[in-house]
Formats: sequence, structure tokens, C-alpha cells
Amino acid sequence: MLLLLLGMPFASDASAATPENRASGAGTRIVVDQVGNEVELPAEVNRVVIASAWPLASVFCLFEGNVDKLVGLDPAIISAAENSLLVKVAPKIVHVPSGFSKNGVLNVEELLKLKPDVVLYASAVPGDYEACKRAGIPAVGFRLDVKGFNAVETINSWMELLGRVMNTAIEAEDFVAYGRDMQHKVAERLKDVPQSGRPRCMFIHGYEASAVRVPGASSWADYWIGASGGVNVASEAGKGTKSVNMEQIYAWNPEKIFITNFLPLLPDDLYGNRITGHDWTPVEAVKRAAVRKLPLGMYRWYVTCSDSALMLLWMAKENHPELFADIDMNRTVKDFYRKFYGLALSDGEVASIFEAKREAAAGI
Repeated sequence: MLLLLLGMPFASDASAATPENRASGAGTRIVVDQVGNEVELPAEVNRVVIASAWPLASVFCLFEGNVDKLVGLDPAIISAAENSLLVKVAPKIVHVPSGFSKNGVLNVEELLKLKPDVVLYASAVPGDYEACKRAGIPAVGFRLDVKGFNAVETINSWMELLGRVMNTAIEAEDFVAYGRDMQHKVAERLKDVPQSGRPRCMFIHGYEASAVRVPGASSWADYWIGASGGVNVASEAGKGTKSVNMEQIYAWNPEKIFITNFLPLLPDDLYGNRITGHDWTPVEAVKRAAVRKLPLGMYRWYVTCSDSALMLLWMAKENHPELFADIDMNRTVKDFYRKFYGLALSDGEVASIFEAKREAAAGI
């Protein structure tokens, strides 16, 4: 398993430093989460529910080596796991109860039946915290923007907090070093690329009846595009994910489009112009057949996850294939999974990471 294979203690940088666990009442301790809340937890945590902090499930399973302490998972986590390689590490994950959450809303009565010691949630979903607070359930928040949406550094900070929640030291220095080395490698190759040589990119994160949901500034997409040598055309729309019409997309005219794996849309849907009310034929990325569905390995690569270093390299190769022509992504993935997950992937399993899957979308 990832965190059991690494041989040296985890060391976060100073900007990620957080207060250590400290004793509270008899048999309890205080953990300060990434929202700044002081959360009282039992000395030993044995029953964990992961709500809106979806990517944490893959890290948790790799950390624990099994799902024995997971008593509840949001349905979106299950749908990702069923279509990912996480089931090779933790086959029982697909049987963890998920009925406590529907369309991202917690059912407190169902949640209480699970008798959790703690609920792990994303800070962007404060409703999870409020529901748990009313029910008297400890809830620990993980921030998506804790590192300015730098996914590689974010996963390091999440692992550190998860270790404190579970009251166990995480050994991950090699993993941290790999991610930072990858950031340096990519940045070094892109340092001389002028602004005019950076492709205009856009992510699609959702659809509405008459609009497309696109991530602008201060988003995972903005980090991935910028770090991989592109320009996020949607950044001018403001921070976060925005709804825009096709006229705006025509004006931006992105040269490359990336579809997140949280919705069932596939590149062929754009190429075949199959979306009612949306004509994609004039868009440059469609003309160039430069629409890509994001990969899914241990988890959906759009957000921070244990595969984030691979996502950065994949994005850089997509945006600047000539600068990364020597990189064999299949070999890189195989080496990464063997080193950190102890998995020897077949060619077919590697291919499955990069194959578009409708079924892996959240909520399907």
C-alpha cells in the first residue's frame, strides 16, 4: 500500500503546518482541521464516514490497506471506485453503505445509524458540517484551496491531516518528493515557452439546459492549465465555476477542451454535435479533434488525489506534446503504481485509466 511502502516520516512544508493533536477529556483529543475548527475525537477512531471529501477515500484505503474502518461513503465515491483501479486495492469498497447521502445532501437519521466516530467533508460543502454539528457527530473539514488549488501540494496536506485524524504517523517522504520533482520537471521544460506558444484551454465541468459550466480562476482547472503550459480562457469569467452560453465559448474559441470525469459527457458527444441546444462545430478544439476526457486511476484526476503528479505530467504532454515526446505515459504510470501502490498493472489496466467512461460520472 502507498503509505506503508514508503520508508521515511512525512514532513510537510512550513506553510502546511497545523497544530498537533492534543489531549482533551478522558479518552479524547482535539484535532484542528483545515477550516480552523477544533474537533474533539476519540483517542482511537474506528468508524469513519467520508461525505463530500470524495478524493479522500482512495487515500484512506491506501493508508489503512482496507475498508474495515469505513462505515459510510458518498455515492459519488462508490461510482468512481467501481470504474477505477481502487477496487484492486480495496475490493470491498463498493459494498460500503452510501444511503446516508443523496444528491450531495446528508440524511442525518441515516448517518446516525452508521454510528460514525468522525465524518470527513470538504470545506466547500459547509452544509455537511452543519448537519453533523446538529447531530452531535464530529466532522473534520478538508479545504480544496488549501494550497491555492495546487493539487500536488494539496494531497500532501490532506494526508497529513488524515494521519492526525486517525492518530497514526504517515510515512510518505518519497511520495512527497516524487510530486515535487514532477512539478520541477514540468516547469523546467515549460520555462521558455512564450505566452503566444501556450494553447488556449477550457475545462467543461457540467451542463445546464442553456449553459455550460466552466471552471474559471481559483479552480483545479486553472491550476492544471497554468501548470501544464496553457492559458485558461475561462479565467476572465471570475473565480470558481461559472455558467456560460455558447456565444461566450465561441468568443473564447479554445484550442483544447478537457472534460472532467464528474459528468458523463464524452469527446465524441462534442465531435458528433449530440448535445441539444449546443452547437460545437465552430469551436477550434472540436475542429482539431483536441477534446479530451480526463483520466481516472485511483480516483478522478480532475481534483487532488494520490495520482495528481501523473495528472500534471499528462496535462503537460497534452498541451505540449513536442516538449514531452520522450515521456511514455504508460511506462510512467506502471512505474508509479508499482512503486507507491505495490500494483503491477497490465497494459489493459493502464489503458483503462485513459479510456473515457460515462459510468464513472458522479451520481450515475
